[in-house]
Amino acid sequence: MADTSDRLYAELIAPIEGRIKGTVAGMLSDPEDAADALQNALFYIWKNLARIHRHPNPHGYILRVCISSAHDVARRRASRRRRETQLAFDPAASPADAGSAGAIRPTMAAIRKGIATLPKKQAQAVMLRLLDEKSFDLIGKALGCSEATARSHVSKGLARLREQLSSSGLHPAEG
Repeated sequence: MADTSDRLYAELIAPIEGRIKGTVAGMLSDPEDAADALQNALFYIWKNLARIHRHPNPHGYILRVCISSAHDVARRRASRRRRETQLAFDPAASPADAGSAGAIRPTMAAIRKGIATLPKKQAQAVMLRLLDEKSFDLIGKALGCSEATARSHVSKGLARLREQLSSSGLHPAEG
């Protein structure tokens, strides 16, 4: 099987490797995002080599997988930025304050510091929920607990985080 997979990979990927990398890099300005998208796409392609080989246009299919992967990474990144901004700013702050990069850094630093002081499972649950957008079911599986316990870890962690930020004079957006 390994010889067949290696042959199929060389047959399908090698001829368009430059186009694959160029497509992903052209869609994502951040090199780390491009590397993540490329890795995700190549993993999917490797797992599905036999099926892709039977496709009437395998090179087109592979490029489509790469484009979809780049879109997924871009959506996750944009969603993460929105969530970080919601956490970082006081909802009563003026829009002019929200645009200031200087206003984000101290608040994000306080949020990271606050998360670091949470009990381990709560910190992990908060990070998985807010930054990685994981469902409570997946958080539970990652932490080795039930979905209900994962919800509890997230809820308690967010409550502690809000309390810490409020006591330090910061007021994160409710969410």
